[in-house]
Amino acid sequence: MDGNRNRSLLWLGIGLLVVVLVVVGLSRGRRTALAKEPTIRVYLADQKRVQAMPMEEYVAAVVAGEMRNYWPREALAAQAIVARTFALKTLEEKRGKGPMGSDIQAGFKQAQEFKPENINDVIRSAVRETRGKVLTHNGKLVDAWFHSNAGGITALAKEGLNFRGPEPPYTVVKKSPDMTSDVPAEDRVWSATFSTAEIEAALNKIGIPVRGITGMTIARRGPSGRAQTITIRHSGGDVTIGGNDLRVALDPMRMRSNFITSLEVRDGQVRMSGKGFGHGVGMSQWGAHNMAKAGRRHEEICTYYFKDVRVEKRWA
Repeated sequence: MDGNRNRSLLWLGIGLLVVVLVVVGLSRGRRTALAKEPTIRVYLADQKRVQAMPMEEYVAAVVAGEMRNYWPREALAAQAIVARTFALKTLEEKRGKGPMGSDIQAGFKQAQEFKPENINDVIRSAVRETRGKVLTHNGKLVDAWFHSNAGGITALAKEGLNFRGPEPPYTVVKKSPDMTSDVPAEDRVWSATFSTAEIEAALNKIGIPVRGITGMTIARRGPSGRAQTITIRHSGGDVTIGGNDLRVALDPMRMRSNFITSLEVRDGQVRMSGKGFGHGVGMSQWGAHNMAKAGRRHEEICTYYFKDVRVEKRWA
């Protein structure tokens, strides 16, 4: 009797195990089911029109605009993943909200650089290999920020971008291999001079009334060392502005980062210098370039610059 009972329990246990495995398998199948490649409507400002195109076609044009098309293939592939993530998140959150009912605008000032004329076989190959791949954190698309050069260390969103919300869990302060001698000097270090009148005009334009600037100091540095906030002394008192907000208001091609190493006001001139190029949050393009040269794969590069993320395939 005991033997028959034990055998019955054994078969019951096996049966339950099979049911569990089937249910888990079906559940996983639902989670990993691949969607159809989406279409994205891109506003081309220079032509004042909207062009609809497959997402992968858009991604190839972005990679061709954001990186040099002769760079290492793995760097181009990493750029494809972050560009695709950025575009898909924009599509999910702002579909049809752009000019003329577009989903996204072409150009780095509004979204991502877009140069289909620079697409070559290497870019096509990098985009094809990463087709459908995006970065997620806990199953949700991340804000896939990237920049030209981190100046040796990446930034949190609050210091690099003056991000208003809670710090995202996937941003990270991390050393970045982008200050090597093969990187052009203008992408590693910079210096700029502005008249106090230029700065006053730029600040007044964004609603910060300033007149008669007498001094500027870095009020707070973030974890990476960037100028998170800058205090400006003027005839009306003191005003504090985010470092990246000042950069955007002035000229981000002259004040190339808020990773400021010197800041001086003298004789109506503001002289500043710094490291890196861009906001410093997320993936450094020159860092990706050098990691690719060192033999790192595109998925390794992406997961290096974003914390606790996964590379997930959304469509076949």
